[in-house]
Amino acid sequence: MALLTAGLRAATPADDPFLRHLFLDSRRAEFTGLPESQLDPLLAMQYRAHAADRRARHPRAETFVITSADEPVGSVTVDRDGGRMHLVDIAVLSAHRGRGIASEILGELVRTTEHATLTVWRLNTGARRLYERFGFQVVSEQFGYLLMATEVDG
Repeated sequence: MALLTAGLRAATPADDPFLRHLFLDSRRAEFTGLPESQLDPLLAMQYRAHAADRRARHPRAETFVITSADEPVGSVTVDRDGGRMHLVDIAVLSAHRGRGIASEILGELVRTTEHATLTVWRLNTGARRLYERFGFQVVSEQFGYLLMATEVDG
């Protein structure tokens, strides 16, 4: 298998329109059947709430734009503390999914940290399978969300 060429660059304020588009792209399928006239305002409101919640919960987190062939195709947000990393969010545009981009980025993040954690919706089985491939195990569950970690005390 050929090596992928996904890269990372620090997100800047100029990336805000892309990050909003990425959020809308990743959530649109959750609301099939809702008219566009209702969907766009709902997703815009969710984006604002998501961004505010992420800033409040992870004020030191850094967001990076995932690139492929120098084009933005996704983003990843991580909160690092020494050798520990919490994966706050990772998303790839629907048109670029299934190409191993998220796997490549996740593999590099796990390889370069001593201990990684993340939270995922329990019913997001595709994401859970991806995380399990990189050694994440369920630590706990709360309100339908799973806390997963690369090192679990037995």
